[in-house]
Amino acid sequence: MPITEQHTEETLCLAHIYALAGVAGVNYEVNAYDYGVDGTFKEVITRGTRRVDSGFPLDFQAKATINWERVDDNIVYDLEAKTYNDIVLRSTAETTMVLILLCLPKNRSEWHGTSCEQTILRHCCYWHILTGEPTSNTDTKRIFIPINHLLTPDTLTGLMLLERNRREAQTA
Repeated sequence: MPITEQHTEETLCLAHIYALAGVAGVNYEVNAYDYGVDGTFKEVITRGTRRVDSGFPLDFQAKATINWERVDDNIVYDLEAKTYNDIVLRSTAETTMVLILLCLPKNRSEWHGTSCEQTILRHCCYWHILTGEPTSNTDTKRIFIPINHLLTPDTLTGLMLLERNRREAQTA
C-alpha cells in the first residue's frame, strides 16, 4: 500500500527545500518529531581551516498543498489556525520561524517529472515570516504570501543573513 497523499506532498516539499539548501550552501536538518518545527537551516562558516555551523539557525515549518490560489500579487492559503498561532506566538528572543509553502499543481501527475536530462519538481516554494496576533479561529487562518517571496537559494541565503543580523542586534 503506498504512502498517503499528504505524505507524498510533504516529501516533495522537503525535496524542494533540500535542493535549495544544497545550492545555497546551507546545512539543513529535519526534526524527527513534529512539535511545531519541521526543521532548521544552519549557516556554514569557516573558522580557521574548518567548516562549522555558525550558531545562527533559522527554523522552518513546511507545508505542501494543492489548495492554494494566486490572487493579484499574493498566494492565498488557509493555514491551520493552530500552526498559525504556534508561529506568531514565538517571542523575539526565539529563533525566527519561516513558513515554507510548496504550491503544487492540482493534477498529481504534474508534480514530478524525470528524463535523462532533468528531474523536475513542479511549481515552487514560497516563504513568509508570520507576525501579528494569534487568531481565535478554530480551523484555519487565511494568509497572503507575496509572490515575490519565492524561495530560491539567494533568498534563503538572505533570510539566513537577516536572522544572523537580528540575533546579533539583540546582544549589542
